[in-house]
Amino acid sequence: MKNRFIALAGAAAIGLAGVVGGAAISGAEAQGGKAPVILILNQAEVFAKTKAGQSIPPQLEKLQEAANADLNAKVAKLTKDAEDLKKQRDLLSEEVFTKRAQELAIQQNQLPAEREIKVRELSISQERANAEIYEAMKPILKDIVEANGATLLLERSAVMYAAQETDITDQVVSSLDKKLKSVKVERTDLRELQRQAIEAQKKNAGKKKKK
Repeated sequence: MKNRFIALAGAAAIGLAGVVGGAAISGAEAQGGKAPVILILNQAEVFAKTKAGQSIPPQLEKLQEAANADLNAKVAKLTKDAEDLKKQRDLLSEEVFTKRAQELAIQQNQLPAEREIKVRELSISQERANAEIYEAMKPILKDIVEANGATLLLERSAVMYAAQETDITDQVVSSLDKKLKSVKVERTDLRELQRQAIEAQKKNAGKKKKK
């Protein structure tokens, strides 16, 4: 579970590129054509070391445990219902028995989809928590880049070698810990998100028709 969290955090880091790029352009303008100043940031390390980053995995684990418990309960109920139906086989008409058997089969076939929904919900919950950390990190990075007159800020994983003095990771960790102690990971309801998206589309369509 922990490794998956780190992998997702790394993927979400792509969203920070625009912020870093913007700061780098400002730095380049300030340099006035001088030799570029390059800084390095290890985003995975930021998530691993900061209090806010460390607060995410335990909460995600609890959400995953709850999701697994819900799925296990559904499997247990289906198993019991199937056993009960077998016991009632001689008491039910062929039509009623067939109908109930088909209903159970449909519910059983829906289990993989239910699992995928829960996996996606966990992923969205993590993405939202990560986004809160990135938002808090933006002004910190901007200040560090400007203070160093940097023209470029690179992700450590994309660099084969960099001098230690160019790495601002520890500085970012220290500043972020002062600004953000923890992040609350909220459970995501994918069906509710879809419902809201449909409602938003209907409202937009209504506004266009009025125009």
